[in-house]
Formats: sequence, C-alpha cells, structure tokens
Amino acid sequence: MTEQSETVGDSSHPPLSRLDVDILRLVAQGCSFSEIGTRAHVSQSIVNRQVRRLMTLLGARDRTDLVVKAEEQGLI
Repeated sequence: MTEQSETVGDSSHPPLSRLDVDILRLVAQGCSFSEIGTRAHVSQSIVNRQVRRLMTLLGARDRTDLVVKAEEQGLI
C-alpha cells in the first residue's frame, strides 16, 4: 500500500486517502505504529504523521477516540 491522492468516501466525510483508511483500520485492530508501518509498507514516522493528522481531522483526543469517531462517521 502506498499513499495515494485518491480520496475515499463521500463529501459529508473528511477527505481520506486509501492509506488513511488502511491506517484507521489497523489502529482499530490494535496494531502498534510499527506494525501498521510494516503492514502498510510505509515508515513508522509516516504512520505517526497520518495518525496525528487523522486525530486532528476527526477531533479525536487519543487513538481509542479516533477509532470511535471513525466508526461513528462510517469511515471504517
């Protein structure tokens, strides 16, 4: 998996790349940043950056809240 500019979802949701959705799913599965990086074929620093970005985008205060908000919005 590589980061792509293609977005997923409709206009009522924040614009998410396929990488964003993959990362959200892996966070929901309880994977560490290292595990997510390995599975998504990106560096751990990219995972960290994307998770922080997603938390800001969804207004989440931590990883658990990120998963809850993503599920509530139908993103995962």
